[in-house]
Amino acid sequence: MLKIMKKIIRKRKAISPVIATILLIALTVSSIALVYFVAIPYLNSTQIFAFVKNVRDTNKDSRYDEIKIIVTNGGTTNIEITSIFIWSVPKGLLEDQDKWVRHEDWALKNPSDNRVAPSSPKEMTVVGTDQIELSIAEQTYYRLEIEYAGQKYAYVSNWKLLNKEADLSDLLSDFKSFDLQTWALEGAIDIHWPTNNYNTTGGSEFGPLLANQTIYLPVINETTYVPFAITGKVVIFHSIMGTLTDQPTIQQINRTSNPFKAKRFFILGLTGSWGDNFPVGAISLTLNITYTDGSSSIWEMGHDYIDDWWYSSNADSPPDYISGCIASPHGLVTNIDLGTQVDTPHAHLHTHTAGFYLDYYKYIQFITFVDPGNDESGAHLLSITAG
Repeated sequence: MLKIMKKIIRKRKAISPVIATILLIALTVSSIALVYFVAIPYLNSTQIFAFVKNVRDTNKDSRYDEIKIIVTNGGTTNIEITSIFIWSVPKGLLEDQDKWVRHEDWALKNPSDNRVAPSSPKEMTVVGTDQIELSIAEQTYYRLEIEYAGQKYAYVSNWKLLNKEADLSDLLSDFKSFDLQTWALEGAIDIHWPTNNYNTTGGSEFGPLLANQTIYLPVINETTYVPFAITGKVVIFHSIMGTLTDQPTIQQINRTSNPFKAKRFFILGLTGSWGDNFPVGAISLTLNITYTDGSSSIWEMGHDYIDDWWYSSNADSPPDYISGCIASPHGLVTNIDLGTQVDTPHAHLHTHTAGFYLDYYKYIQFITFVDPGNDESGAHLLSITAG
């Protein structure tokens, strides 16, 4: 049409009113068609953007099954979401498409949330049985794939770190001490000394430790002192020496009914009542933190954590060792001088503090102490704390 108009103008020919009317009608129709096929689709465009706000483990099985996402409709018409998929991949495998995992069993918790109006960001919750695992041992990346009505191609977000979106609101925000006897750890005292033979007087800095108190003690790699609740009872583990042969080889705190998350686990104790007969290289005690997904964090403790709690039994240690404490120089425990026993044999005692880092993306189900059953150490606990 435009070519015809230009041709008439160039030749400067007059046109009849009829022809002019026809040309005007044609030009009008062309303009309407241009608006309908070009302008209207642009005005009715749909453009979405989405990201994860947080991801939760609602049933505390240490696998994440609920995701809150924010969806923004940058277009001019409502969109209707039909499907949502979550992709995940470990950070180190991000470039290997064969390692990408598409989690397909996910859907809106509230189906009516599937409509998103223009301009206003909308928060929606997605739940699924195809759960996602998170761990401190691995950085996991995610992307969202969202299908919506009237679109041939799904929206796919960029890869982003999922770990930082994990809901850690129920992570212990402060220190929590566990009463050992309340949680069924069996107390004992070795050989024939009075039951208060761990009661002391003095102590260069932190002793004595008295019953029914909370004492704040230093722990390796901690910038603040850690509180330990002292009940006045000692848990001493199995030993083939003395009267500790009847002590159980396994003692456990069972948190199945109330699992919890924590970043760190602290022990006050670990010195052995027969450490002078505990050979180098032997394992005196194993700590097993079991999470609700069946995975564990495990520490086997030998002389790097444990020695005899009587300083005199360690007197022949090298001179650079601290006050006869064999374990301290290895940097895994802090030496705590308890002072001198109030009763016979009035020995100079010490104990240790130690800290262990936990997988705080997971819930703790069991705290288990395992004695090998063939050692002579008889390691002990005075208090444990998580935080």
